[in-house]
Amino acid sequence: MSDRKGDDLGRLSELRAQIDAIDESIHRLLMQRATVIDALIAVKGHQKNGAAFRPGREADMMRRLVARHSGHLPITAVEHLWREIISTFTALQAPFEVAVSTGGDVASAVETTRFTCGFSVPMHLVDQADAVIERVGKADDWLGIVLLKEQSGPWWERLGRAAIVARLPFLAQDGRPAGEPALVLAPPLADPVPFEIECHAVTTAQATPLADGAQELARCVDAAGLHRLVAAPRGLGPLPAAMDGHLDIRPVGGYAAPVQLQERRS
Repeated sequence: MSDRKGDDLGRLSELRAQIDAIDESIHRLLMQRATVIDALIAVKGHQKNGAAFRPGREADMMRRLVARHSGHLPITAVEHLWREIISTFTALQAPFEVAVSTGGDVASAVETTRFTCGFSVPMHLVDQADAVIERVGKADDWLGIVLLKEQSGPWWERLGRAAIVARLPFLAQDGRPAGEPALVLAPPLADPVPFEIECHAVTTAQATPLADGAQELARCVDAAGLHRLVAAPRGLGPLPAAMDGHLDIRPVGGYAAPVQLQERRS
């Protein structure tokens, strides 16, 4: 028994040494990444033109992350680590802050923002989406996050310079952490790419059918009619073509198509 116990202790020491070596490698790679960022800053300077967020590039990186992931480590845990890293390094290149509306749910709004933007980026809580739109619309170094269950009316109709650029969570999975649906708002992007999913503000006197493939993200009814935020694949349009000429439809941004993950096993 003593020999076996000694073998187990030896194996434990060996495994812990491997973990320590891996941790050191991760740290060294992060520091190496920082030196590359320093080189980028030397070439480009600190960006001040809305370039703090590149949703198309982030979507491509996240899809590659999912494609190569394996094992029992939850992919959402890896996503959170990755987002903490990418947000921190983005802020080193182009410092930015994020305005978060609490008009839907304070706890969910904070959880979503911290999961997405990490703890290095300053977060500012505001009462409703209008305040987010105002801050993001006035400066290039702000992002905004609004939950889709926002309770402040048809806020999407007030988008102008600020526009929808991403949807959260990007990795969609039932029961995942920080899973409350939300949208990211940003000023005009320095490196814009065509959105896979386009968003439209649609106002009608009454309910009308959506185009095949379109999805209603949010709605509000008041004396002016039915206000809907509708998402549809690029080029499709939110409503059947025959109806477009008789309705108030305005583009308000878009986002990369989220990745649908398989349901987690209990």
